[in-house]
Amino acid sequence: MLTDAQRAALAARLRQGRRNGPASPAAGPVVDLATSGTTPAFLLHAVGGSVFEYAALVRELATTFRLYGVEAAGLRPGARPGTSLAEMAGRYADAVRAAQPAGPYRLIGWSMGGVLAFETARRLEEDGADVGLVVLIDAPYRTVPSYAEHEEGLAALFAAEVMPDGRGAAADPGEPVEVQLDRLADVLTADGDDRAVVREELDRRYAVFVAHISALAGYQPAAPVGADAVLVGAADTPDSVPEWAGMFRGRVRTLYTGAGHHACLRPPAVTEIARLVRSAEAEWGRPADVFGG
Repeated sequence: MLTDAQRAALAARLRQGRRNGPASPAAGPVVDLATSGTTPAFLLHAVGGSVFEYAALVRELATTFRLYGVEAAGLRPGARPGTSLAEMAGRYADAVRAAQPAGPYRLIGWSMGGVLAFETARRLEEDGADVGLVVLIDAPYRTVPSYAEHEEGLAALFAAEVMPDGRGAAADPGEPVEVQLDRLADVLTADGDDRAVVREELDRRYAVFVAHISALAGYQPAAPVGADAVLVGAADTPDSVPEWAGMFRGRVRTLYTGAGHHACLRPPAVTEIARLVRSAEAEWGRPADVFGG
């Protein structure tokens, strides 16, 4: 659950979203997350488009990895969200190689971020790059979002993503989208934040969310990749792990956390996941400055 401090931090991020990012909508998607580690690793955004959800995982992995986030187009004013997984994976592969010219590459993703990590790995390998490790945390193997057949239902899902502690779930999927987003803005600005700015940012992030849900519809991986993998299953979707395992030709380690989808990124599950990722890196890892991309 989000604490009051985390809710306030999220409101501040939404309030300051226009000022924190690069001014140009054409700016690249890669952002710095932690610089204390030495081995580069990239965390790809989930359906909401930002890497805000990875805060606890970043803290757990920061001593091992030099961490970058890959955020979605559309979060900045004037930019349009991606509508094709193939297009996004191609763009992210180019951005990853710009940040780290030589492989092997480490790609990490939760939920839709896992799908993007896999597709970006496939694109990198198609381009002749070496992908060392892919970490999929409760990533959907097949996605046919029948639960989001109408826009009001999408708005309720968006509210639950933004506020997964239950306050976002107060959105009624039978109410108009604008009503649901207004209620969410009220919750996020309860401490006196600039409501107009937060509401504008919510509109932009909702557009990204809807575009990504559409991009995911009907997804199923088409071909395996050669990388090693760490695969994590949540309590409510354990079947995705064995399905994903067949899509990697490298070594595979699996973990069933017993946690729910969002709880995978919170203690104690996130600590267990990070421990397995560090163990896999220690056993399988190869220096990025030795093997060319």
